[in-house]
Amino acid sequence: MKSEKNDLPAKLQAVLGYHRSIGIGPYPCNGDVQSFLHYMPQAAAKAGPAQQKTVDRQPASRKNSPAPAKSPVNLTDIAAEVAACHACDLHKQRLYPVAGRGADKVRLLIVGDWLAGDGQGSLAPGHLFGVAQDEMLSRMLLAIKLSAGEVFLTNVIKCAVPDTCQPQATHVQSCVSFLRRQIVVLQPEVICTMGVVAARAVLERSQPLSRLRGQFHDYEVDKDRTVPVMATYHPTYLLQNPEMKQATWADLQLLAKKMGLV
Repeated sequence: MKSEKNDLPAKLQAVLGYHRSIGIGPYPCNGDVQSFLHYMPQAAAKAGPAQQKTVDRQPASRKNSPAPAKSPVNLTDIAAEVAACHACDLHKQRLYPVAGRGADKVRLLIVGDWLAGDGQGSLAPGHLFGVAQDEMLSRMLLAIKLSAGEVFLTNVIKCAVPDTCQPQATHVQSCVSFLRRQIVVLQPEVICTMGVVAARAVLERSQPLSRLRGQFHDYEVDKDRTVPVMATYHPTYLLQNPEMKQATWADLQLLAKKMGLV
């Protein structure tokens, strides 16, 4: 227990460093934070005035120290957090968690909206967009000569839910931080969003998908790096509106050209 307490400052520093690297901060200075900042361990409270001054000076002496290294978070860690997440009420209807599928270093990240049950019981862990949707997506990737090992598939919302469940904007807001952290870990060459929910979550724009598709946008990973993003239609939409496959194929060709596949 004692060693765990001694490790706490280092762990806290690592977490804060990771938050800084993905753009989280500053933190709200509410009552709980104020209480934490003014907390004095028993050893310091019993110390003499000279010793207390030394303790008080420590935060100031660290102000100009180098930024802590990024926390060694990985996709497994994020998946474990997804599985245990109760951040919104969507977990009450969760069939199972869907963190994503793929290697930890890929060329392309594909982001959909959420995985919905088909009402027939054919949905099982391993699907990302749906049974027929995943089959269509596999054909799309094959058409632009991308192997499964070069692609990571995920959704904005990390819960598979019944087809009667309609996630709301508040659910997206609760879940999108997982996606942002996955992008930091994956460092993909290109991101392809499929569907308006994914496009708006990644790009943070309110335009209709018809105006966002057909061109590349920038996603800022950090101040030194951006990733090009192509927005296109979701396989579910294409199954319902096959006339839009031609537009989607045009988007995929732009994607393939950007990645040097054609």
